[in-house]
Amino acid sequence: MPDLRRSMKLAICFGLIGAVLLPVLYEIYANISTTVGLFFVVCWVLFAGVKFSALTFKEALIGITCNIAYSGVLGFICALAIHPAAMKLLISRSVYFQLGLKEKLMFVTICFFLFMGMYLLWVIRFALRKVMEKFRSNREMAGSYIENAFNDEEDGK
Repeated sequence: MPDLRRSMKLAICFGLIGAVLLPVLYEIYANISTTVGLFFVVCWVLFAGVKFSALTFKEALIGITCNIAYSGVLGFICALAIHPAAMKLLISRSVYFQLGLKEKLMFVTICFFLFMGMYLLWVIRFALRKVMEKFRSNREMAGSYIENAFNDEEDGK
């Protein structure tokens, strides 16, 4: 149960931060550089994914799913507040670029698939953990075999 609480705390924390961060990263994507905007999204996904990957399957699945939902829904709501402020700031300093519907949907789709990468991070960490456990178990078994190989009591003297 403590892991489920931790998972929900992480989901709420990352979801709320992601809700504010995604509209800002969209403005970076639209007005500064697509590569820089997506780089920051990837950094955010890796950071959140590593945090969630320490949890068990059930807790990680619930936490990542809630994080994606919170970031997406609340990110849309935050975009309604952040977009006019960013537009006003950029127009006063230079030129503001408005992306078309196709480019906006492309950003949302790319972000969605990047966020789905959090599941992949969990799978990779789980697989690595199992491989390390198997190596550790094999090493201990090999050590006990070597130790018992020179034991005269088992040979029947």
